[in-house]
Amino acid sequence: MTATILPIGLASVVPPVAAAAPVPGTNVLYTLDADFDQGVLQDVNHDAPNNNQLQLNKSDVFFPFVNIANSARGTMVRIDVDTGAILGEWLSAPDGRFRNPSRTTVDRLGNTWLSNRDEAQDVDGDGDGEGSVTRVGVVVGGTRVNADRTPNPTGDFLLGPFGYNTCVDRNGDGLIATSRGLADIRPWTNAGGVDNDGGVDTAADECLINYVRVPGTNTRTVAVNANNDIWTGGLDNDHQLISGMTGAFLGTEKNFGCGGYGGLVDQAGTLWSARFGANLLRYEPGPDTGACLDTNHGDYGLGLDPSTNHVWHTNAFGNRVVELDPAGNVLNAYPHGNFNAQGVAVDRSGNVWVAHSFFSGETTVGHLRTDGTFVGNVQLGPAGGAGPTGVAVDSNGKIWVANLLSNNAQRIDPAAGPIGGGGFPIGAVDLTVDLGAGAGPYNYSDMTGSVLGEITAPVGTWSVVQDGGVAGQTWGTITWNTEPQGSVPPGTSITVEARASDTEAGLAGQPFVPVTNGAPFSLTGRFIEARATLRAAPNGTSPVLSDLRIKTAERTGVFSCQATALNLAGIIVARANPPDVPCVDDFRNVVNVQLGAGILNVTANALTASTDQTPDSLTGSPPAAGDNATAFARVDSTRVTATLVTIELGVIQSTATARCVAGPNGLRPEFSGSFHIASLRINGVSVTVGSAPLTIPLVIGSLRLNSTTTTATSVTQRAVVLDTLLTDLVIGEAKANVEGKPATPNGNPCAVG
Repeated sequence: MTATILPIGLASVVPPVAAAAPVPGTNVLYTLDADFDQGVLQDVNHDAPNNNQLQLNKSDVFFPFVNIANSARGTMVRIDVDTGAILGEWLSAPDGRFRNPSRTTVDRLGNTWLSNRDEAQDVDGDGDGEGSVTRVGVVVGGTRVNADRTPNPTGDFLLGPFGYNTCVDRNGDGLIATSRGLADIRPWTNAGGVDNDGGVDTAADECLINYVRVPGTNTRTVAVNANNDIWTGGLDNDHQLISGMTGAFLGTEKNFGCGGYGGLVDQAGTLWSARFGANLLRYEPGPDTGACLDTNHGDYGLGLDPSTNHVWHTNAFGNRVVELDPAGNVLNAYPHGNFNAQGVAVDRSGNVWVAHSFFSGETTVGHLRTDGTFVGNVQLGPAGGAGPTGVAVDSNGKIWVANLLSNNAQRIDPAAGPIGGGGFPIGAVDLTVDLGAGAGPYNYSDMTGSVLGEITAPVGTWSVVQDGGVAGQTWGTITWNTEPQGSVPPGTSITVEARASDTEAGLAGQPFVPVTNGAPFSLTGRFIEARATLRAAPNGTSPVLSDLRIKTAERTGVFSCQATALNLAGIIVARANPPDVPCVDDFRNVVNVQLGAGILNVTANALTASTDQTPDSLTGSPPAAGDNATAFARVDSTRVTATLVTIELGVIQSTATARCVAGPNGLRPEFSGSFHIASLRINGVSVTVGSAPLTIPLVIGSLRLNSTTTTATSVTQRAVVLDTLLTDLVIGEAKANVEGKPATPNGNPCAVG
């Protein structure tokens, strides 16, 4: 059959597997199967009988894509291996640079690295040319929208929530601008030559996340190691390891006078780099030793047997594919059904697949067993395939072939077709994907990621995105393996990293930082992404992740507050938030009151008291400037009588506030109080009340106005205090404090710890 290409705008939202939306919460425990399924599992599983925990499962490849270099068009396309839908098309280098990509490989995060074999220009002034490699990110899920976020199936942008995303929101608009499908190629202007020496500053497509100039000219080799870093190699035999995240050079370049074509890294970490018509490089990074193996070992396509870690290497001519042991010794050489050969792949069922090349317009893929039994040739021609250059095994165990001369890619079902040698099915094409005129898919390498997933990487990851609910959320701890099922046997490891951003789309632009189990760390942003990496021991033993909890940082203290309209010798009228600690929103109102105590008689009207905290809850909310506790007390009119003295007061108000404010070392608490007394008459004589504290002596005691008491942790505001020998009266009292917690007695709500 021939694949139906989805209309532009629909292809990029075809849902692959294991998509996961952000998990809401500020304190979330992941421990059951359903919890782990809220994240993204890559080469790990919770299969029975080991449910409710994660362990390595290196036989599975998570990402159901095949990534084809359209060499003649200077682009790469990504195809859904289940449906044949083309999910996007990306330029392999900026304008003004040389492209012609011919190798792709997939890293453990699902990104695709490709090499540009026409690039050799010197850009750093050292007199030597440089090649280039490019990384294309991957996004799963999201909704197609316009720039204003209105839904549009043909919109230029993707809006979260995403199931998974490594593309970078470079302009910070919360959207991912990326290709919708075949022929939707976003510009990469390279204005002013800004990206000539590397970088993606002018790339309109935000799934283009690295462009790196490397020592190997006319770069072919691009291979992923177990650390997810990238070996590159070129026509000049220069090989360089670069960071799989930043593209920065790791160590010095290596040149042993061989290799530089297709390459791979085996389970032991050994780099194999082929060379058409010349010698094969075998390089061991540990002892830093390399050897050039002659063409008797093969000279073109490279593949790995997932069962034995044996290397399979084709000869371009002569109907010969060679089996090598991990030390580079030739074990066997077998015919594969055609004089010509390019790419080779080995599946987990003991089948070897050989692309029969474009050299003479071939239309077959050779099929043999790992014991050398020739099964037969898969016929591509009836389905429109010609010039096969590369083959790879997909996540379903089917075989993909890139056909240079027919501008298409085809999928082969190993269980289909007539029965051939050894009683095995030869295989048959069950899907053809048209790549468009002028594609020229000269592509052979690990274009599905099967070599990394099944051979190179006894490593797996589980990642999850959690939504803290508010911008600027402060994250504090990640704790794991608190249950007895969790284990890290000798030689294994579990490492956890995290990154945060105020938008989900912005996460991919932030670097992961390592975190220590249960130890506080400081990351801020509404969304946090945690990634746990499990590494096996050399003998294959897997660690077990039993549980993981992500929590926001807790404030080291709380606000307290209280407001009292009137207090006569301990008789309280209209008190808001009687407990004082913690501060809560409260309101009390008394229409009028008449009280007597000692020599004093008090009549008051419209007594109110209120307390308010912003935000209402401090749990799960990061400290922010303006967070506060405020107490307010008011009495509309008051009359106090005693022997020889009558005091009449108009509206009385008191306010006390404890507030978080920005300081040179971060947020800190600041305290303030204010008062208002509309009028004061003593024995019928008006008294002016200013803004300063005022004490008026009386025959019965003293009258104090605007009493403000501030300490390092509190403010108490009293509008009116009447002290007598036997009785005290307080009208309009407001208090606001900061309090520590038992674990942090000197803490405050403006700080986290």
